[in-house]
Amino acid sequence: MINEWWLWEEEETGQVWKDPYLGMEFVWVPGGCYEMGQSDEDKKWLIRRVGKSKYNKYFANEKPLHEVCVDGFWMGRYEVTVKQWKSFVRETGYEGDGSNYWGCDGMADPKGFSQNSNHPVVCVSWHDAQAFAKWLSKKTGYKFRLPTEAEWEYACRNGGKEIKYGTSTGDLSHDLANYWGKGGRDKWEYTAPVGSFPPNELGLYDMSGNVWEWCEDVYSSDAYKHHNRNNPIYTGRGSSRVTRGGSWYNKPWYLRCAGRGYTSPVFGGFNPGFRLLLQK
Repeated sequence: MINEWWLWEEEETGQVWKDPYLGMEFVWVPGGCYEMGQSDEDKKWLIRRVGKSKYNKYFANEKPLHEVCVDGFWMGRYEVTVKQWKSFVRETGYEGDGSNYWGCDGMADPKGFSQNSNHPVVCVSWHDAQAFAKWLSKKTGYKFRLPTEAEWEYACRNGGKEIKYGTSTGDLSHDLANYWGKGGRDKWEYTAPVGSFPPNELGLYDMSGNVWEWCEDVYSSDAYKHHNRNNPIYTGRGSSRVTRGGSWYNKPWYLRCAGRGYTSPVFGGFNPGFRLLLQK
């Protein structure tokens, strides 16, 4: 383990640190408190666009709006890439967890479109992401893990601000994120190389769009009712895990910072990937 004492002593917002093995970049996100979840204004906006029935089915799980506080953390500047994933597989011989790699020809192998080394890895399950984090932690001596959804949303909101999307302005367009919106997609029909769009105010890329990102939490539609105020994470009963951020395949309302997705931890489809958090 490299003794980089400044990693813990002199953090500044947006400061970048590279892990000593893969050279993955992490950005310092200072802690704070914020209103997590869906506002009443956002609820009205959603119902106007998707209708009340669809809202109740897909978006009511973002309530209630509630204050939470998170400690500072180092968030992956980019989503984990194909190149980084291949380094893990090549060194360990990892073959996957027997997931349902839907829309894929196998683990990390999407069907119907190709990726280069700098694209975000897809067709990986929650268990696969956990295996990667455990491996990198062992190689470096640092503690890497998936972010909680409270940490993820805080980072998406540029440090807990009242914004809709994970961009520097909180707005959304095909110049700011990779998604499927009105009039079609941006110039990338599928995934885009990480860093293809501007970062948010914290220096984080693709917090909205490109690929869904696995979080640490067990999914529950009423998880927010059980949240602690400080560093909440839901670990109760449930068969799914939380995903955040939307993807190249999704409409804009799924890309909001407050948006919550979920799927089985053994599912590795063509649009979930992940980014890591370095725990202080």
